[in-house]
Amino acid sequence: MNSDEVQVIKKTWEIPVATPTDSGAAILQEFFNRFPSNLEKFPFRDVPLEDLSGNSRFRAHAGRIIRVFDDSIRVLGQEGDVEKLEEIWTKIAVSHIPRTISKESYNQLKGVILEVLTAACSLDEGQAATWAKLVDHIYGIIFKAIDDDGNAIQ
Repeated sequence: MNSDEVQVIKKTWEIPVATPTDSGAAILQEFFNRFPSNLEKFPFRDVPLEDLSGNSRFRAHAGRIIRVFDDSIRVLGQEGDVEKLEEIWTKIAVSHIPRTISKESYNQLKGVILEVLTAACSLDEGQAATWAKLVDHIYGIIFKAIDDDGNAIQ
């Protein structure tokens, strides 16, 4: 990413990171509302959809998602940022491989992440494209780790 793109990401990120748990919860709630079968892969799968927002396990997971993105955004523009992003997201991917999450499910989440960020941050077309570029890069790292494992569901 060039320096202008990094600045767009860092500036617009200020909105969701200000309330990390609520921001992560908004993403996950929308994800499960649209694709409820994905709930089966999560530790709070026994919680009804309408009760998720108040569930402590759900909120903890939501907060962790935003923290990982925050760690990633903090390294953007620093020396070695590409390697640091690879390290952060490979670790996430490897930790999720035992859950046998399909690439389709990952892509469903990707779409929701971008839609929720676009709405929450009032992104214009250019800003949304910059975020899509970052998330595409992150997903490239995730899918490479999944493919390298050899046990992943396509």
